[in-house]
This record gives sequence, structure tokens and C-alpha cells, in this order.
Amino acid sequence: MSLRLARDVRCRRIFGDMVVVRQDAAEALGLNPVGARILELAGEGRGEEEMTAILAREFAADGEDLRADVAAFVAELLEIGVIEREPA
Repeated sequence: MSLRLARDVRCRRIFGDMVVVRQDAAEALGLNPVGARILELAGEGRGEEEMTAILAREFAADGEDLRADVAAFVAELLEIGVIEREPA
């Protein structure tokens, strides 16, 4: 299932890191380059499996550990309302 940014989320890269603002909640958070890339991929409508494959290539990371890390981070982003699942 593909993902997308929540409608109230705005992002900006600053020196490789990313600042994320949830306008409705008046909250901001910072993401490192890997977290920023995951958020970019979600913004492109990618799903977790596709994200994992792309990140494995780009960061030369181990597939199984990476899969677990992506799933955990996506779950956290969903929980705090930064991203949401695309309707089927």
C-alpha cells in the first residue's frame, strides 16, 4: 500500500537534514538524511517494500535490518500524523 504526506505537513531540506512542520498541530521535528529520504519517498507515493529496496541501493544497507527499521519508522510517522496511507 502506498503512502503520502498528511495534508498539513510541510518539509524543507537544510544541509541534508529535513525540518518537518505539522501545521494543524503546530509541531516541528527534524529528520536525519535517512529519515528525510524515507519521508521524500512517502511523498512520492511509495510503499514500504519499494522504500526498502530504494534505500538498500542508496545507502548500501542490509535488507532485513533495513526492512524492520523502515517499518518501525513508517509506523511512527503514521502514528504522529506526518504521513498517511493512500486509500485503496
